[in-house]
Amino acid sequence: MGSDGFSRRGFVLGAIAMTALGFQSKPSWAGHILHPEHRTLRLVSLHTGERLNVTYFERGNYLPDALEAINHQLRDHRTGDVYPIAVPLLDVLALLASKQAPDSIFEVISGYRSPTTNQRLAARSSGVAKHSYHMRGMAIDVRIAGVSTSVLRDAAWAMHRGGVGYYPRDRFVHIDVGRPRRWGPRA
Repeated sequence: MGSDGFSRRGFVLGAIAMTALGFQSKPSWAGHILHPEHRTLRLVSLHTGERLNVTYFERGNYLPDALEAINHQLRDHRTGDVYPIAVPLLDVLALLASKQAPDSIFEVISGYRSPTTNQRLAARSSGVAKHSYHMRGMAIDVRIAGVSTSVLRDAAWAMHRGGVGYYPRDRFVHIDVGRPRRWGPRA
């Protein structure tokens, strides 16, 4: 253990884990490393009621069958269209879950949105981006039962891994892996 309280082994393991995730080192990530052996997500669709508890990363590998199950779970519930969900988004969710509680269940309001669905929603609401990251499998709207949406918003923003939108009236947080930006009330 060094004089600053950090061990060389811990630093090296952390750097390896962050490299494996494809993240560049940033101070906000220093104390938040995903488990290097496995990553599990627990999801429930609020529109279909379907539940998924899946380990999608194990022993240094993303598991194709698990990723397909996640793609299906996060499909456009209006059209049934399935699209590949960005792995960095899944890793952000896994990290958020680990920061809240290991058994956190994400309640999913919206995952992938087909261009048709997004166009319909954008026509009805100014809060829907015409070129939404949802259409690229890079965004999700979620909450975690028992966790304040403001706490989830703050945890997501502290990671600086993409966009974070806060919708307290509708009780959800938008998380994407686009460029870092945020919107919604800050209180």
